[in-house]
Amino acid sequence: MKYVNKRTDEYGGSLENRYRFAAEIVKAIKNSCGKDFPVSLRYSIVSKTKGMRMGALPGEEYTEVGRDMAESEVAVKFLQDAGYDMLNCDNGTYDSWYWAHPPIYMPENCNLEDVAHIRKFIDIPVVCAGRMDPFVAATAIEEGKIDGAGFARRFLADQQWFTKLMEDRPQDIRPCILCHNGCFNMCHYNGVPNDQDLSDSLHLARCAVNAQTMQSNKHFIKKTATPKKVHIVGGGIGGMEAARVLKLRGHEPIIHEKNNYLGGVFVAASNESYKGKLRELLDWYRHEMERLQIEVHLGDKVSDPDCFGKSPVIIATGAEPRLLKSVPGYEKMIEAVDFLSGTPVGEKVAVVGGGLTGCEIAYELALQGKKVSIVEMKQDLVAQKGVCLANSSYLREWFELNKVPVYLNTVLCKVEDGAIVCKDAEGKEIRIECDSAISSAGYIPKPLVSKARNRYLVGDCSSVGNLRSVVWQAYETAMSI
Repeated sequence: MKYVNKRTDEYGGSLENRYRFAAEIVKAIKNSCGKDFPVSLRYSIVSKTKGMRMGALPGEEYTEVGRDMAESEVAVKFLQDAGYDMLNCDNGTYDSWYWAHPPIYMPENCNLEDVAHIRKFIDIPVVCAGRMDPFVAATAIEEGKIDGAGFARRFLADQQWFTKLMEDRPQDIRPCILCHNGCFNMCHYNGVPNDQDLSDSLHLARCAVNAQTMQSNKHFIKKTATPKKVHIVGGGIGGMEAARVLKLRGHEPIIHEKNNYLGGVFVAASNESYKGKLRELLDWYRHEMERLQIEVHLGDKVSDPDCFGKSPVIIATGAEPRLLKSVPGYEKMIEAVDFLSGTPVGEKVAVVGGGLTGCEIAYELALQGKKVSIVEMKQDLVAQKGVCLANSSYLREWFELNKVPVYLNTVLCKVEDGAIVCKDAEGKEIRIECDSAISSAGYIPKPLVSKARNRYLVGDCSSVGNLRSVVWQAYETAMSI
Protein backbone atom coordinates (compact mmCIF):
# COMPACT_ATOMS: atom_id res chain seq x y z
CA MET A 1 0.00 0.00 0.00
CA LYS A 2 1.18 3.45 -0.91
CA TYR A 3 1.31 4.91 2.58
CA VAL A 4 3.76 2.28 3.84
CA ASN A 5 5.50 1.16 0.64
CA LYS A 6 8.28 3.72 0.06
CA ARG A 7 10.43 1.49 -2.14
CA THR A 8 11.96 2.86 -5.33
CA ASP A 9 12.90 -0.48 -6.91
CA GLU A 10 10.71 -2.89 -8.88
CA TYR A 11 8.60 -3.53 -5.76
CA GLY A 12 7.50 0.06 -5.25
CA GLY A 13 5.79 2.89 -7.09
CA SER A 14 3.29 1.68 -9.65
CA LEU A 15 0.41 -0.67 -8.91
CA GLU A 16 2.13 -3.45 -10.85
CA ASN A 17 5.30 -3.00 -8.81
CA ARG A 18 3.52 -2.86 -5.45
CA TYR A 19 1.63 -6.08 -6.22
CA ARG A 20 4.63 -7.80 -7.80
CA PHE A 21 5.57 -9.74 -4.65
CA ALA A 22 2.09 -11.28 -4.35
CA ALA A 23 2.19 -12.17 -8.05
CA GLU A 24 5.60 -13.82 -7.76
CA ILE A 25 4.43 -15.90 -4.79
CA VAL A 26 1.49 -17.48 -6.61
CA LYS A 27 3.56 -18.06 -9.75
CA ALA A 28 6.24 -19.82 -7.70
CA ILE A 29 3.61 -22.03 -6.04
CA LYS A 30 2.08 -22.92 -9.40
CA ASN A 31 5.51 -23.71 -10.85
CA SER A 32 6.25 -26.11 -7.98
CA CYS A 33 2.81 -27.63 -7.43
CA GLY A 34 1.23 -27.44 -10.87
CA LYS A 35 -1.12 -25.01 -12.56
CA ASP A 36 -4.16 -26.85 -11.22
CA PHE A 37 -3.02 -26.45 -7.58
CA PRO A 38 -5.57 -24.07 -5.98
CA VAL A 39 -4.18 -20.98 -4.27
CA SER A 40 -6.22 -18.49 -2.24
CA LEU A 41 -5.08 -15.04 -1.14
CA ARG A 42 -6.25 -13.22 1.97
CA TYR A 43 -7.06 -9.83 0.53
CA SER A 44 -8.04 -6.56 2.21
CA ILE A 45 -10.30 -4.69 -0.17
CA VAL A 46 -10.09 -1.22 1.37
CA SER A 47 -7.49 -0.20 3.94
CA LYS A 48 -9.93 1.94 5.98
CA THR A 49 -6.89 3.91 7.10
CA LYS A 50 -6.26 7.64 7.60
CA GLY A 51 -2.57 7.31 8.44
CA MET A 52 -0.10 5.49 10.66
CA ARG A 53 -1.99 4.21 13.73
CA MET A 54 -5.11 6.00 12.46
CA GLY A 55 -8.00 3.80 11.37
CA ALA A 56 -11.31 4.89 9.88
CA LEU A 57 -14.44 3.88 11.75
CA PRO A 58 -17.66 2.66 10.09
CA GLY A 59 -19.47 5.61 8.53
CA GLU A 60 -16.60 8.02 9.04
CA GLU A 61 -15.76 10.53 6.29
CA TYR A 62 -12.02 10.43 5.65
CA THR A 63 -9.28 10.49 3.03
CA GLU A 64 -7.93 7.00 2.34
CA VAL A 65 -4.12 6.77 2.49
CA GLY A 66 -3.98 3.07 1.68
CA ARG A 67 -5.85 0.97 -0.83
CA ASP A 68 -9.14 2.56 -1.88
CA MET A 69 -11.94 0.89 -3.81
CA ALA A 70 -10.82 2.34 -7.16
CA GLU A 71 -7.40 0.73 -6.75
CA SER A 72 -8.94 -2.51 -5.52
CA GLU A 73 -11.12 -2.80 -8.63
CA VAL A 74 -7.94 -2.88 -10.72
CA ALA A 75 -5.82 -4.86 -8.25
CA VAL A 76 -8.17 -7.84 -7.98
CA LYS A 77 -8.05 -8.36 -11.76
CA PHE A 78 -4.24 -8.15 -11.61
CA LEU A 79 -4.17 -10.80 -8.87
CA GLN A 80 -6.58 -13.03 -10.77
CA ASP A 81 -4.43 -12.80 -13.89
CA ALA A 82 -1.34 -13.56 -11.79
CA GLY A 83 -2.86 -16.95 -10.96
CA TYR A 84 -4.84 -16.72 -7.75
CA ASP A 85 -7.87 -19.01 -7.73
CA MET A 86 -9.82 -17.32 -4.93
CA LEU A 87 -9.75 -14.15 -2.85
CA ASN A 88 -10.55 -14.48 0.84
CA CYS A 89 -11.62 -10.92 1.57
CA ASP A 90 -11.98 -8.51 4.43
CA ASN A 91 -10.98 -4.87 5.02
CA GLY A 92 -8.45 -3.01 7.12
CA THR A 93 -4.76 -2.91 8.01
CA TYR A 94 -2.80 -3.13 11.25
CA ASP A 95 -3.65 0.55 11.65
CA SER A 96 -7.37 -0.23 11.38
CA TRP A 97 -7.29 -3.69 12.86
CA TYR A 98 -10.91 -3.65 13.95
CA TRP A 99 -12.00 -4.25 10.34
CA ALA A 100 -9.93 -7.44 9.97
CA HIS A 101 -10.60 -8.64 13.54
CA PRO A 102 -13.96 -7.05 14.41
CA PRO A 103 -14.53 -6.62 18.16
CA ILE A 104 -17.97 -6.56 19.72
CA TYR A 105 -18.38 -2.83 18.97
CA MET A 106 -18.19 -3.35 15.19
CA PRO A 107 -21.39 -4.07 13.26
CA GLU A 108 -22.04 -7.61 12.08
CA ASN A 109 -21.23 -8.32 8.40
CA CYS A 110 -19.13 -5.15 8.36
CA ASN A 111 -17.18 -6.19 5.23
CA LEU A 112 -19.99 -7.73 3.22
CA GLU A 113 -20.93 -4.69 1.13
CA ASP A 114 -17.35 -4.11 -0.08
CA VAL A 115 -16.77 -7.80 -0.83
CA ALA A 116 -20.01 -8.02 -2.80
CA HIS A 117 -18.92 -4.98 -4.80
CA ILE A 118 -15.45 -6.30 -5.67
CA ARG A 119 -16.87 -9.61 -6.90
CA LYS A 120 -18.19 -7.76 -9.97
CA PHE A 121 -14.64 -7.18 -11.26
CA ILE A 122 -13.29 -10.75 -11.30
CA ASP A 123 -14.33 -14.26 -12.32
CA ILE A 124 -12.71 -16.22 -9.50
CA PRO A 125 -14.64 -16.91 -6.26
CA VAL A 126 -14.61 -14.36 -3.44
CA VAL A 127 -15.13 -15.17 0.23
CA CYS A 128 -16.22 -12.64 2.83
CA ALA A 129 -14.83 -12.70 6.37
CA GLY A 130 -15.23 -10.52 9.43
CA ARG A 131 -17.95 -11.06 12.06
CA MET A 132 -20.27 -12.70 9.57
CA ASP A 133 -23.72 -13.84 10.58
CA PRO A 134 -24.14 -17.34 9.05
CA PHE A 135 -27.74 -16.71 8.00
CA VAL A 136 -26.90 -13.38 6.35
CA ALA A 137 -23.95 -15.10 4.68
CA ALA A 138 -26.15 -17.92 3.37
CA THR A 139 -28.58 -15.42 1.87
CA ALA A 140 -25.76 -13.43 0.26
CA ILE A 141 -24.33 -16.61 -1.28
CA GLU A 142 -27.75 -17.71 -2.51
CA GLU A 143 -28.28 -14.30 -4.12
CA GLY A 144 -24.89 -14.48 -5.85
CA LYS A 145 -23.37 -11.52 -4.01
CA ILE A 146 -20.45 -13.60 -2.70
CA ASP A 147 -19.26 -17.16 -3.22
CA GLY A 148 -18.47 -18.13 0.34
CA ALA A 149 -18.13 -16.90 3.90
CA GLY A 150 -15.15 -17.20 6.21
CA PHE A 151 -15.42 -18.04 9.91
CA ALA A 152 -12.64 -18.56 12.43
CA ARG A 153 -13.32 -17.43 16.00
CA ARG A 154 -16.68 -19.22 16.14
CA PHE A 155 -14.84 -22.51 15.60
CA LEU A 156 -12.40 -21.68 18.38
CA ALA A 157 -15.27 -21.17 20.83
CA ASP A 158 -17.14 -24.28 19.69
CA GLN A 159 -15.64 -26.67 17.15
CA GLN A 160 -19.10 -28.12 16.49
CA TRP A 161 -20.94 -24.83 16.06
CA PHE A 162 -21.81 -25.38 12.41
CA THR A 163 -22.97 -28.95 13.02
CA LYS A 164 -25.18 -27.67 15.82
CA LEU A 165 -26.60 -25.03 13.49
CA MET A 166 -27.40 -27.67 10.88
CA GLU A 167 -29.09 -29.78 13.54
CA ASP A 168 -31.12 -26.78 14.76
CA ARG A 169 -29.47 -26.75 18.17
CA PRO A 170 -28.43 -23.09 18.57
CA GLN A 171 -28.92 -23.28 22.33
CA ASP A 172 -26.06 -25.82 22.51
CA ILE A 173 -23.55 -23.52 20.79
CA ARG A 174 -20.90 -21.97 23.01
CA PRO A 175 -20.67 -18.50 21.45
CA CYS A 176 -17.63 -16.44 20.56
CA ILE A 177 -17.88 -13.14 22.44
CA LEU A 178 -15.38 -11.28 20.18
CA CYS A 179 -13.06 -10.53 23.11
CA HIS A 180 -9.73 -11.63 21.55
CA ASN A 181 -8.48 -12.54 25.05
CA GLY A 182 -7.39 -16.00 23.97
CA CYS A 183 -7.05 -15.93 20.20
CA PHE A 184 -5.32 -12.61 19.58
CA ASN A 185 -4.65 -10.55 22.69
CA MET A 186 -1.72 -8.56 21.30
CA CYS A 187 -2.02 -5.14 22.92
CA HIS A 188 -0.75 -1.70 22.11
CA TYR A 189 -1.01 1.45 24.13
CA ASN A 190 1.10 4.56 24.63
CA GLY A 191 4.66 3.52 25.39
CA VAL A 192 3.99 -0.24 25.17
CA PRO A 193 4.20 -1.92 21.74
CA ASN A 194 2.95 -5.33 22.97
CA ASP A 195 2.49 -6.62 26.50
CA GLN A 196 1.56 -10.15 25.44
CA ASP A 197 3.47 -12.90 27.25
CA LEU A 198 5.79 -15.02 25.13
CA SER A 199 3.65 -18.06 25.92
CA ASP A 200 0.73 -16.22 24.34
CA SER A 201 2.72 -15.08 21.32
CA LEU A 202 3.78 -18.65 20.62
CA HIS A 203 0.30 -20.10 21.03
CA LEU A 204 -2.35 -18.09 19.21
CA ALA A 205 -5.72 -19.52 18.13
CA ARG A 206 -6.79 -20.46 21.64
CA CYS A 207 -10.07 -19.31 23.16
CA ALA A 208 -11.06 -17.43 26.31
CA VAL A 209 -14.39 -19.25 26.65
CA ASN A 210 -13.13 -22.72 25.68
CA ALA A 211 -10.10 -23.88 27.67
CA GLN A 212 -9.66 -26.99 25.50
CA THR A 213 -9.14 -25.15 22.19
CA MET A 214 -5.56 -25.74 20.98
CA GLN A 215 -4.60 -26.86 24.51
CA SER A 216 -5.63 -30.50 24.44
CA ASN A 217 -2.25 -31.47 25.88
CA LYS A 218 -3.26 -30.05 29.28
CA HIS A 219 -6.99 -29.28 29.01
CA PHE A 220 -9.02 -32.42 28.39
CA ILE A 221 -11.81 -34.20 30.21
CA LYS A 222 -10.48 -37.13 32.22
CA LYS A 223 -13.02 -39.23 34.07
CA THR A 224 -12.42 -39.49 37.79
CA ALA A 225 -11.89 -42.83 39.49
CA THR A 226 -13.12 -41.45 42.83
CA PRO A 227 -16.37 -39.49 42.37
CA LYS A 228 -16.90 -36.83 45.03
CA LYS A 229 -19.58 -34.40 46.07
CA VAL A 230 -18.05 -30.97 45.41
CA HIS A 231 -19.65 -27.80 46.75
CA ILE A 232 -19.20 -24.61 44.75
CA VAL A 233 -19.77 -21.27 46.48
CA GLY A 234 -20.69 -18.77 43.78
CA GLY A 235 -22.67 -19.27 40.59
CA GLY A 236 -20.86 -16.89 38.29
CA ILE A 237 -19.00 -17.94 35.15
CA GLY A 238 -16.15 -19.44 37.18
CA GLY A 239 -18.49 -21.44 39.37
CA MET A 240 -20.54 -22.70 36.45
CA GLU A 241 -17.46 -23.66 34.40
CA ALA A 242 -16.06 -25.58 37.35
CA ALA A 243 -19.41 -27.35 37.84
CA ARG A 244 -19.63 -28.21 34.14
CA VAL A 245 -16.18 -29.82 34.04
CA LEU A 246 -16.68 -31.62 37.35
CA LYS A 247 -19.95 -33.11 36.10
CA LEU A 248 -18.38 -34.26 32.83
CA ARG A 249 -15.64 -35.97 34.86
CA GLY A 250 -18.16 -37.88 36.95
CA HIS A 251 -18.20 -35.79 40.14
CA GLU A 252 -21.35 -34.44 41.79
CA PRO A 253 -21.07 -30.62 41.83
CA ILE A 254 -23.49 -28.51 43.87
CA ILE A 255 -23.67 -24.75 43.28
CA HIS A 256 -24.60 -22.42 46.13
CA GLU A 257 -25.46 -18.91 44.84
CA LYS A 258 -26.50 -16.10 47.15
CA ASN A 259 -28.53 -14.33 44.44
CA ASN A 260 -31.74 -15.66 42.92
CA TYR A 261 -30.05 -16.05 39.53
CA LEU A 262 -26.88 -17.56 38.03
CA GLY A 263 -24.22 -15.42 36.40
CA GLY A 264 -22.72 -13.29 39.14
CA VAL A 265 -21.08 -10.04 38.04
CA PHE A 266 -21.19 -11.25 34.42
CA VAL A 267 -24.90 -10.37 34.40
CA ALA A 268 -24.02 -6.71 34.92
CA ALA A 269 -21.06 -6.93 32.53
CA SER A 270 -23.36 -8.17 29.76
CA ASN A 271 -26.08 -5.54 30.24
CA GLU A 272 -24.71 -2.95 27.82
CA SER A 273 -26.73 -2.68 24.62
CA TYR A 274 -24.02 -3.95 22.27
CA LYS A 275 -23.10 -7.01 24.37
CA GLY A 276 -25.58 -9.51 22.99
CA LYS A 277 -22.82 -12.09 22.54
CA LEU A 278 -22.04 -11.98 26.26
CA ARG A 279 -25.70 -12.55 27.02
CA GLU A 280 -25.60 -15.54 24.67
CA LEU A 281 -22.67 -16.96 26.65
CA LEU A 282 -24.59 -16.48 29.89
CA ASP A 283 -27.58 -18.29 28.38
CA TRP A 284 -25.29 -21.11 27.25
CA TYR A 285 -23.87 -21.64 30.73
CA ARG A 286 -27.32 -21.63 32.30
CA HIS A 287 -28.48 -24.09 29.66
CA GLU A 288 -25.49 -26.34 30.41
CA MET A 289 -26.42 -26.40 34.10
CA GLU A 290 -29.87 -27.67 33.12
CA ARG A 291 -28.66 -30.05 30.41
CA LEU A 292 -26.11 -31.66 32.72
CA GLN A 293 -28.63 -31.69 35.59
CA ILE A 294 -26.29 -29.88 37.95
CA GLU A 295 -27.76 -29.21 41.38
CA VAL A 296 -28.13 -25.46 41.96
CA HIS A 297 -29.27 -23.71 45.14
CA LEU A 298 -30.25 -20.08 44.49
CA GLY A 299 -30.68 -17.58 47.31
CA ASP A 300 -28.25 -19.70 49.31
CA LYS A 301 -25.61 -17.53 50.99
CA VAL A 302 -22.72 -19.50 52.43
CA SER A 303 -20.78 -17.73 55.19
CA ASP A 304 -18.45 -20.53 56.21
CA PRO A 305 -17.41 -23.32 53.81
CA ASP A 306 -16.56 -25.49 56.80
CA CYS A 307 -20.28 -26.23 56.96
CA PHE A 308 -19.63 -28.74 54.18
CA GLY A 309 -17.26 -30.74 56.37
CA LYS A 310 -14.41 -32.50 54.60
CA SER A 311 -16.00 -32.29 51.14
CA PRO A 312 -14.00 -30.37 48.51
CA VAL A 313 -15.19 -26.77 48.19
CA ILE A 314 -14.56 -24.44 45.25
CA ILE A 315 -14.88 -20.79 46.22
CA ALA A 316 -15.85 -18.52 43.33
CA THR A 317 -17.13 -15.45 45.15
CA GLY A 318 -15.56 -12.87 42.85
CA ALA A 319 -14.12 -9.51 43.78
CA GLU A 320 -15.30 -6.27 45.35
CA PRO A 321 -14.93 -2.81 43.80
CA ARG A 322 -11.98 -0.66 44.74
CA LEU A 323 -13.56 2.45 46.29
CA LEU A 324 -11.69 5.75 46.22
CA LYS A 325 -12.17 6.34 49.94
CA SER A 326 -9.29 8.80 50.15
CA VAL A 327 -11.16 11.17 47.80
CA PRO A 328 -13.50 13.60 49.60
CA GLY A 329 -17.05 13.00 48.43
CA TYR A 330 -16.33 9.51 47.02
CA GLU A 331 -19.65 8.30 48.46
CA LYS A 332 -21.45 10.49 45.91
CA MET A 333 -20.12 8.29 43.09
CA ILE A 334 -21.96 5.39 41.44
CA GLU A 335 -19.91 2.20 41.31
CA ALA A 336 -19.52 0.69 37.82
CA VAL A 337 -21.40 -2.55 38.54
CA ASP A 338 -24.24 -0.59 40.16
CA PHE A 339 -24.59 1.49 36.99
CA LEU A 340 -24.50 -1.63 34.82
CA SER A 341 -27.13 -3.16 37.09
CA GLY A 342 -29.54 -0.31 36.48
CA THR A 343 -28.71 2.61 38.76
CA PRO A 344 -29.83 5.70 36.81
CA VAL A 345 -27.52 8.57 35.88
CA GLY A 346 -28.01 12.13 34.70
CA GLU A 347 -27.37 13.67 31.30
CA LYS A 348 -23.78 14.73 32.05
CA VAL A 349 -21.67 11.83 33.32
CA ALA A 350 -18.03 11.66 34.33
CA VAL A 351 -16.46 8.19 34.24
CA VAL A 352 -13.46 7.95 36.56
CA GLY A 353 -11.24 5.15 35.30
CA GLY A 354 -10.32 4.64 31.65
CA GLY A 355 -9.58 0.94 31.65
CA LEU A 356 -11.66 -1.40 29.52
CA THR A 357 -14.66 -1.40 31.88
CA GLY A 358 -14.70 2.38 32.21
CA CYS A 359 -14.32 2.91 28.48
CA GLU A 360 -17.10 0.46 27.66
CA ILE A 361 -19.37 2.23 30.15
CA ALA A 362 -18.50 5.58 28.57
CA TYR A 363 -19.17 4.10 25.12
CA GLU A 364 -22.58 2.85 26.25
CA LEU A 365 -23.45 6.22 27.78
CA ALA A 366 -22.44 8.04 24.60
CA LEU A 367 -24.55 5.66 22.51
CA GLN A 368 -27.46 6.60 24.76
CA GLY A 369 -26.89 10.27 23.93
CA LYS A 370 -25.36 11.22 27.29
CA LYS A 371 -22.63 13.84 27.53
CA VAL A 372 -19.79 11.79 28.93
CA SER A 373 -16.21 12.53 30.01
CA ILE A 374 -13.44 10.07 30.91
CA VAL A 375 -10.78 10.65 33.57
CA GLU A 376 -7.78 8.30 33.58
CA MET A 377 -4.64 8.53 35.73
CA LYS A 378 -2.49 6.60 33.23
CA GLN A 379 -1.08 7.98 29.99
CA ASP A 380 -3.52 6.15 27.71
CA LEU A 381 -6.95 4.58 27.70
CA VAL A 382 -7.25 0.80 28.09
CA ALA A 383 -3.62 0.62 29.22
CA GLN A 384 -3.95 -2.89 30.59
CA LYS A 385 -2.78 -6.38 29.85
CA GLY A 386 -4.69 -8.73 27.59
CA VAL A 387 -6.90 -6.32 25.62
CA CYS A 388 -6.37 -6.72 21.88
CA LEU A 389 -5.45 -3.67 19.80
CA ALA A 390 -8.54 -4.26 17.65
CA ASN A 391 -10.71 -3.67 20.72
CA SER A 392 -8.79 -0.84 22.37
CA SER A 393 -8.03 1.16 19.22
CA TYR A 394 -11.69 1.12 18.21
CA LEU A 395 -12.70 2.66 21.53
CA ARG A 396 -9.91 5.26 21.52
CA GLU A 397 -10.65 6.32 17.96
CA TRP A 398 -14.42 6.32 18.53
CA PHE A 399 -14.05 8.69 21.47
CA GLU A 400 -11.82 10.96 19.40
CA LEU A 401 -14.17 10.96 16.41
CA ASN A 402 -17.20 11.67 18.59
CA LYS A 403 -15.36 14.35 20.59
CA VAL A 404 -15.74 12.62 23.95
CA PRO A 405 -13.53 14.57 26.42
CA VAL A 406 -10.70 12.38 27.69
CA TYR A 407 -8.41 13.51 30.52
CA LEU A 408 -5.23 11.41 30.66
CA ASN A 409 -2.56 11.62 33.38
CA THR A 410 -5.32 13.07 35.51
CA VAL A 411 -6.16 12.24 39.14
CA LEU A 412 -9.50 12.66 40.89
CA CYS A 413 -9.23 14.99 43.90
CA LYS A 414 -12.80 15.68 45.01
CA VAL A 415 -16.41 14.81 44.20
CA GLU A 416 -18.93 17.59 44.63
CA ASP A 417 -22.61 17.98 43.89
CA GLY A 418 -22.66 18.75 40.17
CA ALA A 419 -18.94 18.37 39.47
CA ILE A 420 -15.71 16.48 40.07
CA VAL A 421 -12.38 18.21 40.70
CA CYS A 422 -9.18 16.70 39.26
CA LYS A 423 -5.52 17.55 38.77
CA ASP A 424 -3.44 16.92 35.66
CA ALA A 425 0.23 15.91 35.48
CA GLU A 426 1.35 19.52 35.96
CA GLY A 427 -0.81 19.94 39.02
CA LYS A 428 -3.34 22.13 37.25
CA GLU A 429 -6.84 21.86 38.70
CA ILE A 430 -9.57 20.70 36.34
CA ARG A 431 -13.25 21.02 37.19
CA ILE A 432 -15.59 18.77 35.20
CA GLU A 433 -19.28 19.51 35.54
CA CYS A 434 -21.48 16.42 35.74
CA ASP A 435 -24.82 15.25 37.03
CA SER A 436 -23.38 11.85 37.92
CA ALA A 437 -19.92 10.39 38.46
CA ILE A 438 -19.20 6.70 37.89
CA SER A 439 -16.29 5.01 39.65
CA SER A 440 -14.46 2.36 37.62
CA ALA A 441 -11.27 2.02 39.64
CA GLY A 442 -10.83 -1.73 39.45
CA TYR A 443 -11.55 -4.61 41.79
CA ILE A 444 -10.03 -6.41 44.77
CA PRO A 445 -10.22 -10.20 45.29
CA LYS A 446 -12.82 -11.20 47.89
CA PRO A 447 -12.30 -14.83 48.83
CA LEU A 448 -14.63 -16.33 51.42
CA VAL A 449 -11.63 -18.02 53.03
CA SER A 450 -7.98 -18.43 52.19
CA LYS A 451 -6.85 -21.36 50.11
CA ALA A 452 -6.48 -24.47 52.26
CA ARG A 453 -6.71 -28.23 52.01
CA ASN A 454 -9.79 -29.19 50.01
CA ARG A 455 -10.56 -25.48 49.53
CA TYR A 456 -9.95 -24.06 46.05
CA LEU A 457 -10.14 -20.42 44.92
CA VAL A 458 -11.34 -19.77 41.38
CA GLY A 459 -11.64 -16.59 39.33
CA ASP A 460 -11.50 -13.04 40.61
CA CYS A 461 -11.63 -14.07 44.27
CA SER A 462 -8.19 -15.57 43.68
CA SER A 463 -6.73 -12.93 41.37
CA VAL A 464 -8.61 -10.31 39.36
CA GLY A 465 -8.24 -10.99 35.66
CA ASN A 466 -10.50 -11.33 32.64
CA LEU A 467 -12.93 -13.94 31.38
CA ARG A 468 -10.11 -16.05 29.98
CA SER A 469 -8.33 -16.29 33.33
CA VAL A 470 -11.61 -17.15 35.07
CA VAL A 471 -12.63 -19.89 32.62
CA TRP A 472 -9.21 -21.48 32.30
CA GLN A 473 -8.57 -21.48 36.05
CA ALA A 474 -12.00 -22.94 36.75
CA TYR A 475 -11.32 -25.71 34.20
CA GLU A 476 -7.92 -26.52 35.68
CA THR A 477 -9.25 -26.50 39.24
CA ALA A 478 -12.08 -28.86 38.32
CA MET A 479 -9.56 -31.17 36.68
CA SER A 480 -7.37 -31.21 39.81
CA ILE A 481 -10.09 -32.63 42.09
